Amino acid sequence: MRALGIVLAAGAGRRMGAPKALLRGPDGRTWVARAAQALRAGGCAEVAVTLGAAAPDVLAELPPGVTGLAVPDWAEGVGAGVRAALEHAAAGGADVLVLVPVDLPGLSADDVAAVLAAAAAAPEPAAVRATDGGRPGHPVALGRGHWAAALAATGGDTGLRAFLDGVGVREVPRAGAVADVDSPAGLPPGTLLPPPHA
Repeated sequence: MRALGIVLAAGAGRRMGAPKALLRGPDGRTWVARAAQALRAGGCAEVAVTLGAAAPDVLAELPPGVTGLAVPDWAEGVGAGVRAALEHAAAGGADVLVLVPVDLPGLSADDVAAVLAAAAAAPEPAAVRATDGGRPGHPVALGRGHWAAALAATGGDTGLRAFLDGVGVREVPRAGAVADVDSPAGLPPGTLLPPPHA
């Protein structure tokens, strides 16, 4: 099974006051680099990052071997990045697409590996997502058999949640799967905002 991992990182982070891809943890790594590395270490053979707001700055933070995926209509909402991810997956040779948002600071390689393990028995029809206390979260793994229908169901500010609710998703309990961060009040201690020009 060949997995493509994509970090959804094109947003401007308006509520955060800066693109969340460029936030830095106490170890100095940007959130986009940390998410990309978790996908790679968790078993994704290829990793890409959607680019929109502050694209040159985000691109400069990508680890070696991670590619940028331009999303020209990124300002329309999260669905634009999801569509770009699905189109990229369909054009390549992956069996499973793994999606994670850049604003999940607790994401680990183990989370990615657990979702991929659940998809491995039947990759093409796989629909798997991490949950916490029954609440849907990330990572999300979607097999090639769903990509065309998922593409038709997303766009603008419409992501995959409604689509996934209708396809019988397999849930994988993972603590922190829903702990995304939208504003400075929710930032983990030691997180640094990027300079204003970034």
